[in-house]
Formats: sequence, structure tokens, C-alpha cells
Amino acid sequence: MTNQSGSPGGGGTRINIRGISSLNDQGINDGSPLFVVDGVPLSKVSAESTGGINALAGLDPSTIESVEVLKDAASASLYGSRSGNGVVLITTKKGKSGKAEFGLNFSQSISFLPSTPLQMRGHGERRVHNILAQHQRIGHNDYTTNRYILPRRYGESYGWEPTLDGAYDYFWGNGNVLTKDNQPPASAQDSLNTFYNNDTNWWKYIFQVGRVTSGDFYASGGNDNVRYLVSTGLYDERGIQINSGFKRLSFLSNLDLRLTPKVNAFTRLNLAYNKQQAISGTNIQGLDVDPKETPTVYPGRGSIAEQLTLQKIRDVRARNGMFNARLSVGIDYSPIAGLKFATSASGDAYFSNNHVFRPSYLNSNNLSSVEASRSMVAMIQWENILSYRFNLRDRHNFDLMAGMTTTYDLMENIKGKAAGGPTNKIYEIGDGWPQGRNVEGRDEYLQRVTTDRQEQIMLSYLGRVAYNFDKRYMLEASLRYDGSSVFGRDVRWAAFPSLGAAWAFSKEQFMKDFWFLSFGKIRASWGKSGQKFQEAYLAHGLMEESNSFLGQPGLQPSAMANSHLTWEKSDQYDLGLDLDLFNYRFKVKVDYYYKHSYDLLMQVPTPGNFFISKTTWTNASAISNEGLELDLSADLMRRKDFSWNLRFNIARNWNRFLASYDGKDLGDKVLGRPIYGIYTYKDEGLVQDESAIPYYYDQTGLRVPLSFGSLAYPLRVGGRKIKDQNGDGYINSEDIYYAGSALPKAYGGITNTFTYKRLALNVLLTYTIDQRMMNMVKNGAFLFNKKFGVVMNDFSRATFWQNPGDKTEYPSLEFADDGYTGQFDGDIDTNIERVSYLRLKQLSLSYSLPETWTKRLRMKDVRIYFAGENLLLLTNYSGLDPEIVDPATGKDTGRMYPLNRKLTLGLNLKF
Repeated sequence: MTNQSGSPGGGGTRINIRGISSLNDQGINDGSPLFVVDGVPLSKVSAESTGGINALAGLDPSTIESVEVLKDAASASLYGSRSGNGVVLITTKKGKSGKAEFGLNFSQSISFLPSTPLQMRGHGERRVHNILAQHQRIGHNDYTTNRYILPRRYGESYGWEPTLDGAYDYFWGNGNVLTKDNQPPASAQDSLNTFYNNDTNWWKYIFQVGRVTSGDFYASGGNDNVRYLVSTGLYDERGIQINSGFKRLSFLSNLDLRLTPKVNAFTRLNLAYNKQQAISGTNIQGLDVDPKETPTVYPGRGSIAEQLTLQKIRDVRARNGMFNARLSVGIDYSPIAGLKFATSASGDAYFSNNHVFRPSYLNSNNLSSVEASRSMVAMIQWENILSYRFNLRDRHNFDLMAGMTTTYDLMENIKGKAAGGPTNKIYEIGDGWPQGRNVEGRDEYLQRVTTDRQEQIMLSYLGRVAYNFDKRYMLEASLRYDGSSVFGRDVRWAAFPSLGAAWAFSKEQFMKDFWFLSFGKIRASWGKSGQKFQEAYLAHGLMEESNSFLGQPGLQPSAMANSHLTWEKSDQYDLGLDLDLFNYRFKVKVDYYYKHSYDLLMQVPTPGNFFISKTTWTNASAISNEGLELDLSADLMRRKDFSWNLRFNIARNWNRFLASYDGKDLGDKVLGRPIYGIYTYKDEGLVQDESAIPYYYDQTGLRVPLSFGSLAYPLRVGGRKIKDQNGDGYINSEDIYYAGSALPKAYGGITNTFTYKRLALNVLLTYTIDQRMMNMVKNGAFLFNKKFGVVMNDFSRATFWQNPGDKTEYPSLEFADDGYTGQFDGDIDTNIERVSYLRLKQLSLSYSLPETWTKRLRMKDVRIYFAGENLLLLTNYSGLDPEIVDPATGKDTGRMYPLNRKLTLGLNLKF
């Protein structure tokens, strides 16, 4: 689990259980596990439907009793076709028999940006831009000789076109007055103007001190026949980026009833309303404004520069709201001892509304605009389970189970957008908004509405047989048979079996002499799981509007039907060892797994040129995950007034892309390599003499040097030689290569829990070992891209090639122009860092008041605590935070919403 975005309420947490088992295609399989809350499988809700709000954001953490992760296929097999990416079971708190208990929890937090990145600001920024501009060198195409001429002095470029026709010094403009679009900003030249003589750190303007207010109240109690828990909570967070935040109002009710000695019933109700301030509305949310783009020489507080910089955040009116209702009711009947029939019905529904207004001055067409959507995602499930537990001679224990489940899923949404509101103060679409306009004789529609509705149903039969002999030898077999409407008639049913066995060898007579061994067990399992795609009609074909014919609108296929599309499947093998040592003070758990995921969906090109659609979906790819997991737990100290518990875990995963539709590499995925990789250019070092420059012959027979994009950007002495992977004489996007996996070698966590009398200290550390990534922000800081923004590196400490034999970080400054690929943009393999980090993720210190004090206050318990998140980061990474670097690319672009540092003071009351 990694946090790739710190956006409040957003879905920035990426969870992968035992590796990446899908191609992460939206609408097909996003790779996320199945979440089950109190037996209710949560609906798959896309970020597009919720505006970026996490589907789990409506669940109050204070109401969670336990979280269990089903990793191996045998334990998750009863979830069959939905367990291909793993299963996470979340159980909320229930009422207990006894006197009624009331609780009040309140906390107040502040959060802030831990640090700002390295920058050259003020005069240093202007100086760097001027140096880079003055060293601009671009070749000129001499049409008389059909050769490119690289100017060596001002006079050689005199008279050429001011742009796109060679250059010697950007300011010189080949002796012409630069056009308005190409003129450098005044901030780069007018150093005498006090308006451009500032040292502004824009990170301090875009970010603020955030705060979190959280409170909840609960009542719990009951007797042997009725047990209840009712909870309500409020959460209000102001994010560290201005105009970002999240609010949640939640309600939970759990009721358990004993109607007769043989009949029990329950109800589970969870209601939540979430409201988020965020403009992007994506699954992993980034920054709404990039502070790297505004020059630091501009003035800050109260200036027009601040107003223009922040208006993209302050003046955009964005709201995302989501109401979630989750209900389950059930009853069970036990006619005889061990035999039980249980039936339950459950529903999970999300109602979302997303609305974004942009004023006219933030749109390229100079019209105000509104984009809005309303969506509903609902799941209804009916489940019937018959189970029978019995034993023979108190040694042979059997557990039999059979059941049937029906699941119905519905998704509806309506989207609308309009432009051209009467003023920038009208945020809602009204009747007065124009339907369209005429621009230079061309009609342009200014309003558009689309709707969508998708339904699917799944019927499942499941069964399990479990046997153990004296709790020593254990066998288990299960089978789930699923049928889904999303597939074609001939392939919509699939079976998902599993087998498991375990041997508690510590119960054997020959182990009695091993006095230090309290318990030992060996586990082995195999199971098949599956995954259905999320698009309801993908296999049946989709239609879309096309051009009109004879005045009537037409239709054409947008996705070709494929009745043979079937389930994505996974075979998983597990082998594990559990050890409890020294009277259960030390626990060791070791697991090895191998998971083969196949029949994964991918788009393949259609043959010939007679199909309307150029691609079609098919089951063609495969991915494997192999790994080791180690979990250690130790009660290092067990005394009356002091205890110390240590838990350590580490995991290693080997991920491989095994198959594609044609047996060849698939775009950014290389066969035999991890699914996530870094694609960049091969750096072959700085050119120290002419003989190291590769030459080619063009179609006219001219001998030309290796060039970057075009012959106007030739390689020469002092430049960086990039490997020409396809041998065409030009360095471009065709020459990037797979430079290594972006996945870490190992990762894990360390938890220490200390208690001393009424004090408790909990410390959670997380770590990652040897993960490749590229700091594009720092390494591309000296690229001359004509934006004249913030310089994100220390120019004074950098070294640049000047003379043959120089060993420097960068090529000659003549290669700083962004036309020279791989020179100053940082996109080369020698900039790959092998990063490890250790993070103090959470720290909590609490104190419970003595019982004599609480009795005087008429309380059962009073607890005061202080907590901190992301308090410390130890890393060898050159950037700000390695955790938020996207593992899909391994490249840090500096556009992610950063993780905040949070300090919390809280109070728990029970009475």
C-alpha cells in the first residue's frame, strides 16, 4: 500500500495485494482488491463517477473493529470471480451484552507541507534563464545547398527568420524583433524594475496550514436477546493546498437480535455524506496549480502576480459530493446443533454529484463554463448459506457449507456542460445560457448532455468441505461457480476451485522434546480466482453516434462485439510456515506464493482495413507474481507495569509480464519484465572528440551526424551521445528503452508498542528498499523551454562541459534548448536513482486517567492522546518524497499533491 497523493478524501492510496495482476485498464480491471464491509461487497466505483472521492472515505475509522486481508486463493476462494486482486474484509464494531456504554471522541489536528523543494530564486533565477537563452544554438536549413548550418557567431544567423529557422542566442532573434508569442517575459530582462526584483517562494502561497476537526459519539449495550451499537461522526479537513478540503458526516447502526433460542437476526446500516473540494476529479489527484511555472522574481502577497497565479485555484468553483448508503439484513435458523441456515439481503449505493465552474478568463475561448454530472452506482445482493458442523469421536471435525448468491449491479449517470454564461458570478446553467454560436461562419454548440445506464447480474453457487483430525491434520476444498451477464452466452459460466492442507506438527508426540516450540504449522494451498470486467456491455458490442445520412443521425460500432470474451483468471500456489516460540512470546510467519494471472483483457488490432473499429478486446495477456513474505512478532518485555511488543514484516515480489496477443512486447510492457518499468534514453556519455559522433547517410547521399528530432539539432563535441536504438539517425521517442523496473525490491513495516502503567506509545515505521525512480524536476531544471519558470536546482553547483576531456554532470550549455532530446531534460538512464527510505508513518502517545479520577468525574474511562503522521523521512532520494512517485512510470514530475505532516491532540471519553 502506497500513498501517491495527499489530497483530502481522494483515492491517492494504491493497494495491490501480492503484486500487480492486471493491466489496470479503466472499465476493465483497475487492479484494486475487493472490499467487503460487514459481509457486503462494495461496488466498484470509478473516480469519474465520484469526482475523485475514495469509495471508502465514507467509513469512519473509529467504527472499525478489524481489518483482514485474504491474500491466498484458498482463503479468498468463496468470493470467486471477484477475488482475482485479493480481498479486504472490514468488520465494524458491534454491541455487547451489559450495561449501556456511551462514548465521545474528539480530536483537533494541524497539517502542513513538511518541506519545499530546492530552488534558485530571485536574481539567481533570472541569471540562469539569461545564460541558457544566450547559449541557444539551432541549425538553419540552407535550401541552396540542402545542408544544415549551425551558427558560430551572431553574424552567421543575421537575416534568418526569427523563429523556427535556426538560432544563435535566443535574445538575438537572428537580428529580428521577436514576435509577441516568442518574446521573453519582462521578468527575464527588466532587472531594474522593482516589480521583477523579488524572491518569492510560490510553494508558501499555494500551500497553507491545514486543519482537521474530528468528533464522533456512540452508544452501545444490550442483553442476551438484543445487542446494539449506534454511532455518528463528523470529519472536517482543510487541505494543505488552498481551496482543497473534505467533509464527512456518517451514521452507523448495528443491531443483533435473538428472536428465539434457534433464530437470530441482524441489521447493519451505514450512511455517509462526503463533500470534497478538488478540481482535478481524478483517482490519484495532483496539484491544481504548478508552483514551478510562476517566476520567483514576481512579487507575492497582495500583488497582481499572486492574483493571477492563484486564480486557477481560488476562482474555480468545484464541488464533489457523494452520499453512500449501505444496508444489510439477515436471519439464521438452527434447527439442530451444528446445522444453520442463513439468508441475508444487502445493498450498497453511491449517489454522486460533481460540479466545476470556470470563469471566462481561465478558458481559451473566453467563455465561462460549467461541467456537471450526477451518477448512481448501486449493488443489491441476496445470499443463502446452509452450513453444518459436527464431529465424530471428538477427533474428526467436519465443516460443510453450501450456498447461493445473486448480485445485481446498476450504474446510471448524466453529464452536462455549457459555456457562455452571462457573467462570471453565475455558477449554475440556466435558460439564458446560449445553445450555440457562430464563429467565422462555423456553428459551434455550447451545450451538451449525455446519459449512460449499465446493468449486470451475477448468479453464484458455492460450496466448501473442511475436515481436521484432532486439530492436527487439516484439509479444505471449496468451489464457486459463477455466471455473469457481462459475458457471451457460451462463456459466461466459470468454476473457481481451491484446495488447502495444513499440518500442526507441534501436536505430534515426537515434538514434545522441543520445549521452546509452543505451536508450529505448515500450510499449503492452491486456488483459482477470477475477475470480470467492469464494463457491462463490452462483450456484446457498443454503438456510438456517427455522421448523419440523408439528414438523419447514424450509428456505428464504437467497440466490436466479442462473444468469446471470458473471465480473467488466476492460479495461485501458497506454501507457509507458522511458528510460536517460548510460550507464544515470539511468532514467525513465512509465506511463499506464486500467482499466474492469464486470459487478461487487452486491445488487439483488427486484421485488414475493412473493419470500422481498428481494435477489439480479447483475452490474450498474462502476468505472474512470485514472492516471499516474512512476519515477526515478539513480546520483548512482559512485566506488570511495562510491556514492549515489536512487530516486523517484509515482503519481496517478483512481477513479470508473460504474454501478449502476438508474443511481442506491448508498448510500454516488455515480456519477461515487471509490468511497471522506467522507459528512458540510453546515455552513452559526453562526446569528447569528433570521432565519437555517429554519422549516417540520408536519402540524398549526404553524410549527416546523429541528430535530435531533426538535423537542426545535431550532435557535436560537448554533447551527450544518446543511443540510437532503431538506427535511423535521429533521437526521438522511438529510441526510449526499458531501463529497469519501477517496483521496489522489498518493502514492509515496523511497529513498536510500549505500555507503562497508564501510558501507551505506538510507533509505526514503513520502509521501501531499492526502488528505481527518476527526479525529473531536479534533473530537468536547466532545460531551456522558453517558459522562464522556477529553476529547481542549484546552478552554481552544477558543472557543464567546456573543453575536451571535461568530466561534468551536464553537456555544453549549447545543448540546453528543449529540442535537444536527452541533453538537459533529465530523461536519461544515468539519472535513475536506486532509492530506499524509512518513514515514521505514525506515532501515538496516550495517557488514561486513574480509575479514582474517572469515578469522581462519573466516567468509565478518560484517555488523552497526541498523534503525529509523517513526522520523519530518511532517504537517499534527491527529491521531496519518494512515496508519491508514480510506480507506473518511475518518474517524479512534481505534480502530485504532497503528503502532509500532521499533529493531532485528542480526547476519548467513556461513560
